[in-house]
Amino acid sequence: MKASFGPGLFPIGVMAALAGLTLWLSQTTQLPEPDRTGKFRHDPDYRIEHFTLTKLSPQGLPHHVLVADKMQHYPDDDTTDVTRPHLTTLVPGKPRTQVSSDTGQVNSDGSEVQLTGNVHLIRDGEKGNPPLEAFAPDLLVLPDDEKAHTDSPVRFVQGASRLSGTGFDIDSAAMQSTLHSRVSGQFESRHKK
Repeated sequence: MKASFGPGLFPIGVMAALAGLTLWLSQTTQLPEPDRTGKFRHDPDYRIEHFTLTKLSPQGLPHHVLVADKMQHYPDDDTTDVTRPHLTTLVPGKPRTQVSSDTGQVNSDGSEVQLTGNVHLIRDGEKGNPPLEAFAPDLLVLPDDEKAHTDSPVRFVQGASRLSGTGFDIDSAAMQSTLHSRVSGQFESRHKK
């Protein structure tokens, strides 16, 4: 027995194939439903004004103190933005170091503080030397490691001495500082005439 298809069945077959293809395309290209809980938005979950945060050393003594006008915590990436931060490092037997800026961002565990805008660092003078001041547009501070870094231009002032360069690393624990490039300076003579 021979089966024959009439001329009306061909368009129905093509339409069924197109409908199937359309359904398949719709399923494979559909975007996932957006999360409406808010946990992936970058909105602060709390704000604090005029705060002081003190981190203690293993011996129970203040190691560094962060003071700021305002802080906002973001739960999506667990970071904290701070306004007008002032970070002081207190290590027994070493000069006190203070650094401030316009704004900053602290990572989730407080091990990194990215300072931005008018960064001003002051290390207390010692052994008859005046304080050392540094100025830069930004600075990454690792307070637990007593280190800091910037790739930006930096300028130092100590008494009448001046030093500037681009890119800077400091390791306070090892008492080492490195300027990376374009270094120039003028140093005050220590010999009295």
